[in-house]
Amino acid sequence: MLFSSTVSKQRCVKRNFRPMPRIIASFLGAAIIGFSFNAIAVAFNERGALWHVVHDVCLPVHEALSLPFPCLKVDPQQGFVVIRAPQDKTQILIVPTTRLAGIESPEILQDNMPNLWEFAWNERNLVATKAQRPLNWDDIGLAINSEGNRTQDQLHIHVDCVDGRLKRLLASQAANITKKWSMINLAPWAGRYMIKNIGIAGLRQNIFKLIAQEVPGAQSRMGFQTIAVAGYPGKDGEQDVALLVNSANGHAEELLDHSCAQEG
Repeated sequence: MLFSSTVSKQRCVKRNFRPMPRIIASFLGAAIIGFSFNAIAVAFNERGALWHVVHDVCLPVHEALSLPFPCLKVDPQQGFVVIRAPQDKTQILIVPTTRLAGIESPEILQDNMPNLWEFAWNERNLVATKAQRPLNWDDIGLAINSEGNRTQDQLHIHVDCVDGRLKRLLASQAANITKKWSMINLAPWAGRYMIKNIGIAGLRQNIFKLIAQEVPGAQSRMGFQTIAVAGYPGKDGEQDVALLVNSANGHAEELLDHSCAQEG
């Protein structure tokens, strides 16, 4: 099994790194600090670039220098890195340190799959600190695109401001968003999504597995699923979380606002 344990996984990763002479490591660190964002922006023209940035740059630099560059954060214990999306001021990407192509990867349905969604939600402050306006907990959204609507072949979650139209809809329909699945049509600006309330506690479960088990036909067609998570004020004023799923090879990133400009 790929995810036999977090510790063994990280030890395996470390064995692939060759020790770097201190002077070379110092120059490399300085170069990465100075040119990381331009390099990443260029690299993202290739579908394998995200994996190479994480595996061949962020992890070795963290190993050699205890620095996250060019990533924002490297967490070997949980097995994820946080990286600023190229050319975006607020958007971040949460990427596993293990090679996983995307939502179609069977490993994401394992019980011991590290919780990508909870990790992403807990890093949303990295969006808020770069925004030009104050952000509340319900201004942030998470999204993963389907296999046919992504640009990188390494599993990652987009974290950014939620589209203001979705924020307003969730707030106005709070009483109708229940623990059972229902359908919403976001036309003309987005597609049709199944939606349910999972609450804050729902982020602690394997959302991929939840969808495979509950959405008809999803388990055999995970590559066609696209998923979003967004906070919203519940009907009693509590902090709730909505889970949205499109099973038609969709693009849940359409529910985010990468300009972070739309007020709720």
